[in-house]
Amino acid sequence: MIGPARGMIRPVQSVASRVLVGLGVLIAALVAIGYAFIFSGIASPSQSDLGTVAIPAGADPEPVYLADGRPAFVIRASDGVRVVDARPPLTPGVPGRLVVWCNGLFVDLVGTEEYGADGALLAGDALTSLIVYPTTIAPGGQSATVGRDGQAAASRFGESEGHACDAADAIMHAPGDGEVYDPSVAAEEEPPGWIWLEGRLLPAGGQALLCDADSDCETGAAVRGIDPAEIPEAGAGFDGRFLGRVRDGAIEDLHYVPLAEAGR
Repeated sequence: MIGPARGMIRPVQSVASRVLVGLGVLIAALVAIGYAFIFSGIASPSQSDLGTVAIPAGADPEPVYLADGRPAFVIRASDGVRVVDARPPLTPGVPGRLVVWCNGLFVDLVGTEEYGADGALLAGDALTSLIVYPTTIAPGGQSATVGRDGQAAASRFGESEGHACDAADAIMHAPGDGEVYDPSVAAEEEPPGWIWLEGRLLPAGGQALLCDADSDCETGAAVRGIDPAEIPEAGAGFDGRFLGRVRDGAIEDLHYVPLAEAGR
C-alpha cells in the first residue's frame, strides 16, 4: 500500500506547481497592466488636472471652484478662455483674501492691487501677478479642462491709474444657502475641503483667532499660517466671510472675502 500512495503524490505536486506558476504569471500581467495605466495617466486622471469648467457666454468672468476647491475666475479671452486664481500672492503670514471683478479689472479691496483680465499686475504692492492656469478647450467650445501647472501672468505694472470699485457691478465668490459655518463648529466637525466661514479675525494669545460671528470671541477657532501681528485692529477689516480649510481642529488657508461696499 505504501508504494501506490507515493506514486500518487508526484502528479498532484506537478498539477499544483503548474497552478501556482499560472497564478504568478496572471498576477504579474495584472500588475504590469496596472502600472501601464498609472504611468499613462489613465488610472489617475484627477492627478493631472484641476477639473472642467464651463466657459462663460458673456464677456464678464464667472467665479468658480476648481476640482480641489480652490477659488478662481473663468473669463473669455481672444485666444479662447482663461482661468485666473482668485487669491493674490501675499507675503507669508499676511491674512489671505480674494480679489473681485470690478469695472473691468480684478481688484483687491483690502489692498491697493489691480490686475488686468489676463491676471497681470497693473498697480499696487503685490509680490507678483495672479496665477493663470493652462486650459484645454473641449470639442464644441462650451467647457475647458484646467491644468495644474499655473504660472504668474507677466506684469504690466503702471498701466492702471486706479479707480473706485462700483459695488453694484462687482462679481465675487459667495456662499450658497446653508454653506456658512461658525468657526468653532467647523473646528469641531472638520468638514472636508474648502468651506465658507463667518466671523472676525483677531490676534489672541499670540495666535490668530477666527471668532464666531455675533460673539465677543468667547468661541472661535485657531488659524494656522497667519502672523497675529499682521492682523489689522478690530474694525479695520477682516470681519465677515472667509474661505478656508479645517485640519486637526484648526483653520488653514484662510482667505477673507470682502463685500464690495466694504472696499474702496
